[in-house]
Amino acid sequence: MQIKDKRVIVTGAANDLGLTFSRELLRNGASIIVLIDIRQPSGEQAVENLNNEFGRKRAVFLHCDVTNNSEFDATFKEALKILGGLDILINNAGVINELDYSKAIDVNVTAVIRGTLLGIQQMRKDSGGKGGVIVNISSIAGLRAVSQLPVYSATKHAVVSFSRSFAQPYHYDRTNVKVIVLCPGLTSIPVLEDLPQGISSTDILQKNQKVDSVAHGLIYVIRCAQNGSVWISEDEKPVYEVLLPDTLPQKKTEINVKEN
Repeated sequence: MQIKDKRVIVTGAANDLGLTFSRELLRNGASIIVLIDIRQPSGEQAVENLNNEFGRKRAVFLHCDVTNNSEFDATFKEALKILGGLDILINNAGVINELDYSKAIDVNVTAVIRGTLLGIQQMRKDSGGKGGVIVNISSIAGLRAVSQLPVYSATKHAVVSFSRSFAQPYHYDRTNVKVIVLCPGLTSIPVLEDLPQGISSTDILQKNQKVDSVAHGLIYVIRCAQNGSVWISEDEKPVYEVLLPDTLPQKKTEINVKEN
């Protein structure tokens, strides 16, 4: 999908990666972006900066706790009213919290599912929409086991599986909404709240990736990625696609070795 003149919603957009996503989308021609985040002062400042850079009313901030279902629904509805429709949705809100696992699941999984369903409901072809693109932000931790972050890893695995399932022809043939996954490396990108005792951020976060490189990857994914594809952005390198199996792995053959 081309980004020029498209209407966009980005969650978790008050600063860091979400804000960089929003800036890069505007730089590539998005007509208007609604930034959704719980961090109100940061969000309002972000919108002021974006509008100063790209022109008045190009960015709008809406305060929302995405873990509050009714609040998220109402905020999404308000965003659609402001935008006059929707073409691109970036579900970016995320948190690392290994101690309060319920909160981690609410932010990283439930809110992503809810946002995806709201986006599809608005854009789906079989309900009068024009289709669109949803990019769900997972993580490298959603593709491998991370011993220090079992909860975070589990939530990001869920994002990958959910997104790939909703990208299947059963859904896409009716909705014409692409669902794509972007997996940044473990950086200071997520909101880091609580870690188990004895583990520090330096033990788990990579230092050699900037948010700008991930944002450039997002632009490429929106423009070029196939529905249901999974992409990795790490080490300041261009994004690359990973192929995940759609079938169960083969069972290992047991070999009985008899001693002579």
